Amino acid sequence: MNYGVRFWVGLGLLAAAGSCAGRNLPPEPDSYVAADEIGPERAAELAASPASTWLDDLNSAEMSTLAREALAGSPDLQIVEARYRAARWRARGAFGGNLLPSLSVGVDGIRTETPVSGSDERIRSEIMTSSVVASWEIDLWGRLTARTLASDLTADAAEEDLNGARLSVAGQTSRAWVDLIEAQQLFALAEEDLQTRERALDLTQRRYDAGITTSLALRTARSQVASARAFRAQAQDTVLISARRLQELMGRYPDGTLRAVGDLPSLQPIAAAGAPADLLERRPDVLASENRMRAAGFRIHEARAALLPRLTLTGTAGASGQGIEDISNSADLISNLIAGITMPIFNGGALIAESRASVNDRRAAASDYVRTSIAAWREVEGAISADQSLEIRETEFARAAEEARAAQELAEREYARGVATLFELIDAYTRRIDAERGLIAARAQRVTNRISYHVALGGGARTGGIDEDREVVQ
Repeated sequence: MNYGVRFWVGLGLLAAAGSCAGRNLPPEPDSYVAADEIGPERAAELAASPASTWLDDLNSAEMSTLAREALAGSPDLQIVEARYRAARWRARGAFGGNLLPSLSVGVDGIRTETPVSGSDERIRSEIMTSSVVASWEIDLWGRLTARTLASDLTADAAEEDLNGARLSVAGQTSRAWVDLIEAQQLFALAEEDLQTRERALDLTQRRYDAGITTSLALRTARSQVASARAFRAQAQDTVLISARRLQELMGRYPDGTLRAVGDLPSLQPIAAAGAPADLLERRPDVLASENRMRAAGFRIHEARAALLPRLTLTGTAGASGQGIEDISNSADLISNLIAGITMPIFNGGALIAESRASVNDRRAAASDYVRTSIAAWREVEGAISADQSLEIRETEFARAAEEARAAQELAEREYARGVATLFELIDAYTRRIDAERGLIAARAQRVTNRISYHVALGGGARTGGIDEDREVVQ
């Protein structure tokens, strides 16, 4: 085989390799993937993640279903996941770009036409050049390794950010479901309150027509009905707001038509949260902060090693001539192997400034880790103590509501017999409504606080404790 044939074969192989590399590029992704389009494998992966396994501990199938739909279709989560995958690919690229040699090949062709003085002729010359360049920086002081490890730890931190975002979305969706149930119950209570006050107005109207009561009582009864209608309209709007918020978290169109069909779960007494040190190994935000702190430590080493000499090996081979035969003949190739050491002498203090800046970045990252850890402990301790007070509130409001209902029934009978006044009946209505509202709010707040407790533990609470196994979704 002659040299020209070998050249064209090699050029064809080079083009084929480039086309294969282009085909291996990931396809252009959709801007958004709905929850019902992610596929069964992806749904099973999300369902088994720490962000969702704690949902079943609250014994509410509806809440678990809606939260898992949010994990699959939340636009916020897809943003964080895309950023994590971008960081992971950049970390992989940093490994190859920093520690492995680089190799490039090229073929250049130049055609020059020069006019001949005094004639119409032009002198044409063609020059073709082929080149192969290989370069490798020897990592003498570990600078490139430190940069690679820092990039990898940054990607690990982004992964923990993704886990934390999943946990947060599951918690937000669960709390939004609780808010929707609370809003629906308050709306039902507002409708019941309107009906009771309309009954009181009807009875007052009949008594006024009979000359038994005054116009003051009649106008007061009318005012109470109007206020009850206003509160019902407000409660109805709160239901729509809560429904839209829940639909937004799940990636649905927020038309406000979603309604919760279940009831708030019955809670068991909260158990111990485990040792405080266990929390540091479970919370995604703490783990992300730890990875960033470690990455900052490697960047200190990278910045300091940048002040030291660098050893680079460079190999080149190439040929030039007027035709393909000239540049494809291996006997005509000119090769060089260069080993060079460079030492920074003066660059305006940029390297020293970067070294000192990296030390302060590491100090800031360490302080952020301490702050995040303390905040994690505070959230767990706060959820435990709040559960105790909310349990007392729920018990007492339940007792108050029971007594207020009995008092209202008694006031209605006495008002119908003319023994009690309208203002005593209104007072009984108001006390019952306040007690019922307090009971609904206390129950919802206690369930919300229990959700916050699970989220504060990093999604690892099982009947109040911390799981030993932690599954990380890649």
